[in-house]
Amino acid sequence: MTAGGKGGARGFTLIEVLVAFVILALALGALLPALSGSLRGARLSGDTLVATAYAQSLLAGVGVEGGIAEGSFTATLERPGFASRLTVRPWAGGAAGGDEPRLYEVTARIEWHGGGRPQAVTLTTTRYARPHR
Repeated sequence: MTAGGKGGARGFTLIEVLVAFVILALALGALLPALSGSLRGARLSGDTLVATAYAQSLLAGVGVEGGIAEGSFTATLERPGFASRLTVRPWAGGAAGGDEPRLYEVTARIEWHGGGRPQAVTLTTTRYARPHR
């Protein structure tokens, strides 16, 4: 800062103001990519949380209203851009036969496009139930 005439008025010179703007521009230039990456990560984390909740919900509903039907099924999800597939098949180590209860392997897969590329969450569990007839 420089001192003015006899009145003692003080202020910044044009050079000092320009230097301050250059420093501010460099700092913002360094911070914006980091902020952008953080926002992408937060969005992906939120989408993964939603997909996991959908998958858990699908798994929880299998076999609740009676027997289990084998096959591959799709479900409509409330969130746009998310697709689901539920696969039910006899567990490889389980005994098969008639109407007797047995173990089933149940897999829920939720897919979506996040960050410009496909993303997916897959959860698998087993259920002990009678086959659906």
